[in-house]
Amino acid sequence: MTYVGNNLTPGNPYVVMQHQGTIQNNSYGLLSNGKWHHVTLNWDATAKTMTYDYDDKNPSTGNAQTPVGTKTVAIDTTKIDPNNTGYVRWGFTGSTGTNWENNLVVFEQVPGVVNSSASVTATDLTTNKAISAGDTVTSGDQVQLAYKLNYDSGSQDWKDVAAKIAIPNNMTASYAKVTYADGKSEVIDTSGINNQTLQYTLTHDLNGTNASATITVIGNVMGVKNATTAVAAAKSTFNGSNALANATTPNFTISAASNWYLRLFFGAAANGTKTSQVDLDAVKDTTLTGHFTYSLTSTASDAGYGGTPGKSVTLRPTVNGQTQAATTAGDGGAFSYMVPASLLLPGTNTVTLYATYNAGANVSDVIKATINVGSLTFSNVTSNIAFNAQLTGRSVTIAPGSQPNISVADTGLTGKHWALTANLTGLAASFPGEVVYQSENGSVTALNSQEVPIDTGSSAATTDVSQWSSTWTSSSSKGLFLKIPSATTAGNYNGTITWSLKDAPS
Repeated sequence: MTYVGNNLTPGNPYVVMQHQGTIQNNSYGLLSNGKWHHVTLNWDATAKTMTYDYDDKNPSTGNAQTPVGTKTVAIDTTKIDPNNTGYVRWGFTGSTGTNWENNLVVFEQVPGVVNSSASVTATDLTTNKAISAGDTVTSGDQVQLAYKLNYDSGSQDWKDVAAKIAIPNNMTASYAKVTYADGKSEVIDTSGINNQTLQYTLTHDLNGTNASATITVIGNVMGVKNATTAVAAAKSTFNGSNALANATTPNFTISAASNWYLRLFFGAAANGTKTSQVDLDAVKDTTLTGHFTYSLTSTASDAGYGGTPGKSVTLRPTVNGQTQAATTAGDGGAFSYMVPASLLLPGTNTVTLYATYNAGANVSDVIKATINVGSLTFSNVTSNIAFNAQLTGRSVTIAPGSQPNISVADTGLTGKHWALTANLTGLAASFPGEVVYQSENGSVTALNSQEVPIDTGSSAATTDVSQWSSTWTSSSSKGLFLKIPSATTAGNYNGTITWSLKDAPS
């Protein structure tokens, strides 16, 4: 029984709540101090006990810590569930008296709904070493943060997970990507980072068949000139509609940066830029060029020594988040870096570069190139086309049971064109009729072993080529049709249509 009655004096009854397994001390601020406190409740169905840990996590970092208090209380299930339904309602209550206040409760996870977790690993890509709490990282080194989100179990998917990733201080973020357990991946736009925070909502829910997602963030750490820099742990949250998880990076120290300024730019010395864009019609080797400067002043326009012989720098590239082998930029203050075709994919590619000098004592800012690679592909091709007809002894032209779905996806540069052709093999030897393509102007071309023009189009769009007539009516019909001669005998006839897609002159 939770509430019991008492009599202060005869005729003055009052009710009190029985508190069992309380966690307390002599301070009023144990709970009511305006701060968040973490509580974990664990129900043991076999022992019929509820164990709860108070202040078992640091509310700022999410890291586990020694609980302020732990209690285990035996529960009489015959009282809380007298009808043996297997269900009971647990809740929170409180009392403030006349001096009221807001009492807030946030559920991170509810057992049985979604059980999830998050963790993060930090790696110095320049030295290829893991970063642990208290480590020292050289100013300018490239660092990778890998956040692993796990769906462990539950009756629901982990839905609408909004990631709020805190980028550690003194770290830039030039590339980010999310990869799911099923192999799907997406590049995350880092241009919207605000106050060292990258926000991104997962486009796929996590569940038993797609149980994890890894968000990889790559950037560089920059120290203060002539002074070591302490970087505090940064807590990130992953808040779904039905579960919350968090992960915290380790704290570390950045070594002192040199007093000399090393800078890297795309373009010529007179008009260098920090970003560049390259548009390609297809995947191919691509060379990025630029220059570097080195001086004792922080003025970006200062050419410094301009590449005095013997002062080459080490160029450190990353392509689509993957660190590539370092190269040496030649004397004279200029550099070129060839991005091999094997590292590029259709669509948007991200290449970052930074330079180091004097065994890493001098490090440039990171510059970024976006390489847009166009592609020309089929987004859909129907695998089977069937013409079905009853023979009547007369010549007839029929449409297929359903016209095929032929769609072209072209992400090439504006002004480019493509051409679609088709040829037919394997039918003429056994069938006396022919498959024909009729264009919108009424011209009819028989499909044979030679390529027959079907359609043309321009770039930057997905085109449904096969918006064709579903029945044969007259010269106004458009699409594929089968001409059946009067002497055709009943049977099954088969052939193969090959669709070809090529770049075409404008």
